[in-house]
Amino acid sequence: MKVYITKLNGIFYRSKEQYAQHMVADIAHTLGIREMGIYRYNAEGESAENRVRRLDGIIAGISAGDIVVCQFPTWNGLEFERALVRHIKAYHGRVIIFIHDLEAMMSEGKRSMLQDTVGLYSEAEVLIVPSKRMKGFLLEQGIRSGMRFIVQEVWDYTTKLSSLGQGRLKREIHFAGDSGKFWFPNSWNYEVPLHVYSDQECQGKGALKKGWMPPDQLLLELTKGGFGLVWYGDEEWHQYLSMNNSLKLSAYLAAGIPVIVPRGISNQCMIEENHLGIVVESLDEAVEAVKNMREQEYQEYAAAVAQFAPLIREGFFIKKCLVDVIQMSMRKDMYAYFESNETCILPDCVFEYVCLNEAYENNLALSWVFRGEAEGFLVYDADSGNLISEIQNPLEHYLLLENQPRESQLIVKAYIRAVKGKMILAESDVAAISEKHPVKSLVSLIMPAYNAEEYISRSIDTALAQSFVDMEVIIVNDGSIDQTQRVINWYAQKYPQVSSFSQANAGQASARNAGIKQAAGDYICFMDNDDMLRPDMIKRLYDAAVKNDCDIAVTSVYQLIGEIYGEIAAYPMEEDTAISVEDFFEQYMRNLSPVIWNKLYSAALVKAHPFAIHVTFEDDAWTPYVLSYAKRICYINAHLYEYDRTIRATTGIHASWSKPIEKKFLDHKALIQFFLKNGNPERRMLLKRLALAYVTAFMQAYSYPKYRELKEEIEKM
Repeated sequence: MKVYITKLNGIFYRSKEQYAQHMVADIAHTLGIREMGIYRYNAEGESAENRVRRLDGIIAGISAGDIVVCQFPTWNGLEFERALVRHIKAYHGRVIIFIHDLEAMMSEGKRSMLQDTVGLYSEAEVLIVPSKRMKGFLLEQGIRSGMRFIVQEVWDYTTKLSSLGQGRLKREIHFAGDSGKFWFPNSWNYEVPLHVYSDQECQGKGALKKGWMPPDQLLLELTKGGFGLVWYGDEEWHQYLSMNNSLKLSAYLAAGIPVIVPRGISNQCMIEENHLGIVVESLDEAVEAVKNMREQEYQEYAAAVAQFAPLIREGFFIKKCLVDVIQMSMRKDMYAYFESNETCILPDCVFEYVCLNEAYENNLALSWVFRGEAEGFLVYDADSGNLISEIQNPLEHYLLLENQPRESQLIVKAYIRAVKGKMILAESDVAAISEKHPVKSLVSLIMPAYNAEEYISRSIDTALAQSFVDMEVIIVNDGSIDQTQRVINWYAQKYPQVSSFSQANAGQASARNAGIKQAAGDYICFMDNDDMLRPDMIKRLYDAAVKNDCDIAVTSVYQLIGEIYGEIAAYPMEEDTAISVEDFFEQYMRNLSPVIWNKLYSAALVKAHPFAIHVTFEDDAWTPYVLSYAKRICYINAHLYEYDRTIRATTGIHASWSKPIEKKFLDHKALIQFFLKNGNPERRMLLKRLALAYVTAFMQAYSYPKYRELKEEIEKM
């Protein structure tokens, strides 16, 4: 078996299309792949007989079973390309198509070619596509069932230059594109100059015509420093960039300079995750980023690019594509688990975080953060490709894997249901056992525990799965008489960030106060031993509190009843913005949601204001009390805390419901008296209004005259 690759000739020597095909063919030659030359000519005027002769000459060397990698388009038209593919097949050759450009999506006038192009691609055994987005697009357009794909990710830009170093901070932007095809060089009036590598004149006051340069000369010019720009001429081209790869992007990276790209570009994730440059919404934003960039920040980008650049300069992306595509054409098992469901990767669907930890009783706990609209998740073993589990509720974020080997590596995929099965929207990174440990305790999470042996491990798992590393977990066993302490001990021995404390049964408020005394963090949060945290809760609240200089950061909550997720503790407030406590109280009084565990508090604030002991409704009593001493509060409407009402049969609140009305009244009076007596005197009127709101709510729920007496008493204060 021999492998061939087509190579385009006969186009203007400055053509990027011909340059890319020659580069791929040169890289293929290093792998022992033979060249199959194709000349660019006027194919439309050629007779069928002459075309057959031409094709016979092109493929003269192939034998049955040989593989031909066709670099498309050839720019000779679809009829020529269809005839070439069928000619190869007529000689019992095998066809792989390497898609450089999708002509039908490059302009509105060529849209009519789309279905014929997809039909041509369907004749290949395997497709090399620029991006996962292109793969998803072709699946949507009806590419043949069972088509296998290799994703290119990014172009190479090979060179033998050895003098390319690391870029320097120069407040200038480079654009290696034809200014005649793009509007912005002709209206570039920014103070940051734009260097345009084109022979076309530039009308913009801040645009400088540098002229076209051969590839190596261009690299030597770019490597002097600054930023490389990839941009679009119109919204149609913007959409095309979301599927296709830009060769100029690779030129900048090969030269060692950071890039500036529009949000939604096909390589966005690669650029962000490898710190290769800036992703922006507009050219205004790009210019501001360049103007305000610090030397150290630029050098961090440049160092990341310097580490990445050899992959592009040496042709490793194309080498990998070619090796993988040949293996895929010869093997039935390769990447089989990626093909079990159709895939359509969307830029607005992404796994931001995935975590795998050891859990109690030799189990594993898998957690993830997904952004986007999905209908469920699939969990695969990354090594074998086997499906391990399916989660049909898109709001879930935690999976306990029983008896799963510790060395397991897992992938989570988000899906929606489609006519032909499940359509994969996004895939997580590979998750393996995490060895992350806090450097210091910036946040202290306090969890009281009482007779929770059946469910506390789940709560601890979600606390340990936090994407915020620098936190401690303080668990206070409040005199449990079951095996709760055994579970706590296992986690405390396994994880250095977990601390265990015990006391005689004195109630949840006492246990929280005991945890507060042990807390070393700058911030404190609370968690009940039967609830769950979403993996990004602590990070998002901590970032909001620090950014906005707030004493308290608040999130909305999901209440879980079976598989039903209901919203509670949500406020119609602007997110991630500091407001005064007075303004927050106005919102608070509208829904009277006194939960304590959906908040991150300044440790100094909490330590100065401990919980009320021997008050039945301690959350209702303490929340307004501590709020009254805060100065600024911010809010994140992301339902980051999950209040589970079904994992255990009864709670202390449930027990209070069955009390006689006389005792209920005394409990309600005690909570109100606590925050009125101990709250901030400077906010006395706010607390009085809140007390009246409470009493009014109790009067509506219970027909008991003493509530009215209490209301009158408060009104006289």
